[in-house]
Amino acid sequence: MASPVQIVLNPENYEEAREAGGGGGRKDFFAHKDREFVAHRAALISEIDSISGILSAQAQGPVGFAKVILRREAWAKSHRPVATLFRPDRVPVVGGGDLGVMIVEVQPNTLQQVAAEMQKAETHTEMRFDPKREKEIPYPSSRKSETGAIERIELYGAADRRRFSVEEAVAWLSNPMTGSGYEVELFYAVPPRGDWDRLDTAHRRLVESFLTGFRELGFGVSVERLSYLRRHQPLLSVRVDEGADGAVFLLLDGPAGERRKVLAPFSADIDRHIRLLAFLDKHPLVRRIGLPGIVVRSMPQAGEARARPAGVTMPLRDTRRSHPRLGVIDGGISEVLSDWVIDRWDILANEDMNYDHGTFIGGLAVAGASLNGSENCPEADGAELVDIAIFPNEASGSFATYYSGGLPQFFDEMESAVTDARARHDVRVFNMSLNILQPAAPDAYSAHAVRLDRIAEDNNAVIIMSAGNTRPQDLRSEWSTDPATSLSGLALARNDGLLTPAESARNVAVAAVNPIGHDGCVARAPARYSRRGPGLRSGVKPDLAHIGGSGTRHPVLGHGLFSVLPDGTIVDGCGTSYAAPLVAKTAAALDHAIEGEVSRETLIGLLVHSARLPEPLAHKLLAPVARDLVGFGIPPSADRIMETGDHAITLVFASRIQQGQQINFRFPWPASLVSPGGKCRGHARLTLVATPPLDPRFGAEFVRVNVNAALQQEQDGGRWKGRLDPLYLPSKRESPAVEAELIEHDLKWSPVKVYEKTFPQGVGPSSNWRLFIDYLTRTGEVMPEGGVPFTAIITISDPDGEKPVFNDMRQNLQSLGTTIADIRTAARVTSRV
Repeated sequence: MASPVQIVLNPENYEEAREAGGGGGRKDFFAHKDREFVAHRAALISEIDSISGILSAQAQGPVGFAKVILRREAWAKSHRPVATLFRPDRVPVVGGGDLGVMIVEVQPNTLQQVAAEMQKAETHTEMRFDPKREKEIPYPSSRKSETGAIERIELYGAADRRRFSVEEAVAWLSNPMTGSGYEVELFYAVPPRGDWDRLDTAHRRLVESFLTGFRELGFGVSVERLSYLRRHQPLLSVRVDEGADGAVFLLLDGPAGERRKVLAPFSADIDRHIRLLAFLDKHPLVRRIGLPGIVVRSMPQAGEARARPAGVTMPLRDTRRSHPRLGVIDGGISEVLSDWVIDRWDILANEDMNYDHGTFIGGLAVAGASLNGSENCPEADGAELVDIAIFPNEASGSFATYYSGGLPQFFDEMESAVTDARARHDVRVFNMSLNILQPAAPDAYSAHAVRLDRIAEDNNAVIIMSAGNTRPQDLRSEWSTDPATSLSGLALARNDGLLTPAESARNVAVAAVNPIGHDGCVARAPARYSRRGPGLRSGVKPDLAHIGGSGTRHPVLGHGLFSVLPDGTIVDGCGTSYAAPLVAKTAAALDHAIEGEVSRETLIGLLVHSARLPEPLAHKLLAPVARDLVGFGIPPSADRIMETGDHAITLVFASRIQQGQQINFRFPWPASLVSPGGKCRGHARLTLVATPPLDPRFGAEFVRVNVNAALQQEQDGGRWKGRLDPLYLPSKRESPAVEAELIEHDLKWSPVKVYEKTFPQGVGPSSNWRLFIDYLTRTGEVMPEGGVPFTAIITISDPDGEKPVFNDMRQNLQSLGTTIADIRTAARVTSRV
């Protein structure tokens, strides 16, 4: 008998005051290495003196920025050198780069105060008796511990600001699709002129020198503030113009479209660009100089038109009942699917429409199962579509006609369309098989991902996007049935990393795997064209995978994934563009199956929790690369996600964790899985999806609150022991993991986490278990006023598929006062699903 997913309706009953403590004590990184510590301290002080000398002679004033690079074993919050050395009131931390890199604001006098504190650190190893360990251990002062935690200190310089040549920039910006302006990120926003009296002398000189520098260039340049980014990421568009009108500043808040005037033609004069970049490279207020992205379709490989398979007809919409709803952000859906298109957001002229791509995507959502079989497209046919036609045909070259300001205006239009579809048609899931021609970086949360995440969060929606396809010349060799050969092929591959905004923290990026029934490739193996992660270092990217068609053509089946052309002809194709809508269809079907409004966290959580690695990646040799190829795996159909057999139970716990709180949900293990001796056997899987605050200023450390979940068993003496392993833990640990390993393998700081384990012989002395959820903030960060929303999903099952786990758990929970209900109807009695 089918057993539906259950949701806990009274999660507030399990909130309690947060336990005190946590974090490690001060660590002596040079214990019993006194001579090495003296040399290390002297080297740091020498670096500080060098930076102070440069800042004292700096034309823009004494304010500058430095990178404090921590040793790997000092990445943990408790080891950060911010209590004594880089105190917020003296040397504030203003951002980060890669993991373990702090960016601080410095001046010569504040740097000398840091050096003075270092000089006071003891040079011997202080020892103290620890009664818990019953032995003496190193007990350093804060000064020595923090000094030892630092590997080196460097001035933030030109190499940190720019990673492209002048020639590359001019060639790229000459394409009108870019908007032709450099993206210049600042450490601080330039305040309105009327507020300059609030600045001290050093900071006023910093701002004045920045604006004066543009005016002194002697040629036309437009400097516009891109105000759509949330929080603390001041971003300017700086455009070199023809003429000699001098600098034009548009630095006030307001929609870009309302402030933008008709700009002078773009200048490709390389001397002007050399002078501009020389100024920006050296100015301390500038954090990063980037090139704008270009929006592209995921470049699917087109197949051949084919006769409609015998007996296959396009389904007709039954208007007497509701269907899953999906927004398609693309270049238009043709009239062949008009029966299923319930609305259109169409700003494009007829000559700028490109119906091929969007129609293929819409056809997969409407008739994927009929055209490809349920093994490849598991959802039932039928989906109501909102056609968001905002991306003009690339061949027409008209992108700049619609979006003269480049990507910011494109995202403005997308936001308006998504908001409209959400408000008028309650569309929660949007497919965007578009990418931006910029590789995702491991140490930077791109402005494009920031904007996309904001759109999703503001509309309580989920955008399913493609991971991107490689260029034809960068196709990998086809996946082999021999794991070693497959690893070799990956090692030889080049230029196949994710494209932005696939590193998005609020949405879902989808990779492609090969279809079933195509004998030119290994079924469900990573497709040879599908781009791979990682994205940022603190998570798994791509998130999921699905069938995208084979990158190797078959003489009969072509690419092996079929949909329709604008005229209704059946055609084969391949691309991550076509894997994404299959995941989007499942997400829309889940949203349709649940009454009321399900949270973003629950919707994503159900997809991830049910996903499984495809068989070709199951070999242990492939464990280190699987997450970068298919993320958490391939999700099944919505029907299978929503129901299990009697041998399993799935519980959803959707709530918010507040400042000073933790979640302690205790329950007994299913009686049918407990041996007479008290050992608990079975299989358990735990998924956590949270929406923590994000701050792009901190690079790889942009997630500012870590929400953590653990499934724990009570031990003798009342202690609790976590029983699950991270999904991608490479091997059994012999010692406690350091922060770097927790980030890489345990997904600490990732908004999405998955843990699981099987206990075939049973574990532990007790049948008392708990779901325990707590949080950790970054140094200097505070919990948001409304807390952090999250959804935790637990599945406990009998691996043999025999015991009545569902009934056991349901009866136990009800006897303890836990209110649970079928998630599909829970909205009737709870406000958060």
